[in-house]
Amino acid sequence: METVSKTQNLLIVDDDVNRINQLDQVFEASRYNVIAHIPLQRDLLQRVEQANPDIILIGADSPCDETLDTVASINQNHPCPIVMFAQDERSETIQNATLAGVSAYVVGELSKERIETIIKAAVARFGKFQALQQELEKTKTSLAERKIIERAKEIVAQQRGTTEAEAYQTLRKMAMNRRKRLAEIAQDVLSISEVLTNKE
Repeated sequence: METVSKTQNLLIVDDDVNRINQLDQVFEASRYNVIAHIPLQRDLLQRVEQANPDIILIGADSPCDETLDTVASINQNHPCPIVMFAQDERSETIQNATLAGVSAYVVGELSKERIETIIKAAVARFGKFQALQQELEKTKTSLAERKIIERAKEIVAQQRGTTEAEAYQTLRKMAMNRRKRLAEIAQDVLSISEVLTNKE
C-alpha cells in the first residue's frame, strides 16, 4: 500500500532576503509548505505560537545569546524541529545552539538536495529526542509512584498490624474494587493519613 507523505508547514525566520528567496525556491515543488516569513525579533515566540508550524527554519549568521534564549523558549513552549542556518562555525556556538534546542545547525551553501536531507535528519533527531524525554518522564513518574505506594503500604501495615506484603495486597484489592490505579489508591491513603495527623 502506497503511503502519502503529509505536507509539513514551515516557518522561515530570517532577516536575509537572499536566503529567504533561496529557501522559497527550494520549497516551491516539495512536500513542505512555507506558511510565513518573519524577521528575527523580540516577540518571536508569540509569532511562532500564532503560526503553529511543524518545522522552524531560522537564519542567524552569528546567533547571539538573545537569539538562543528565544530558541530555548520556543523549544519549551512550542516544541518542534528547528533548523538553524548560520555562518559561525565555532564549536562553542554550535554547542550552545544545540543545547537551546536546535535540531540541525547548518553552515555552508544551501542546495535543494542538501536542505531537504537536513530537514529530514532534523525531524528524525527531534523525534528521537522527544521519545527519550517521554521515556524519562515515564521513569520519573514510575519512581515517584513507587515511593507513594511504599509509604502507603507502611501506613496500612501500621494501622492494621499486618506485614507490608499483606498491606500491599490490601491496597491492590482496594484498587481493583474501586477501579482505580494502585498509585491513586496509595495517594488517597497518604492524603487521609495526612489529614488525620494534622487533626491530632
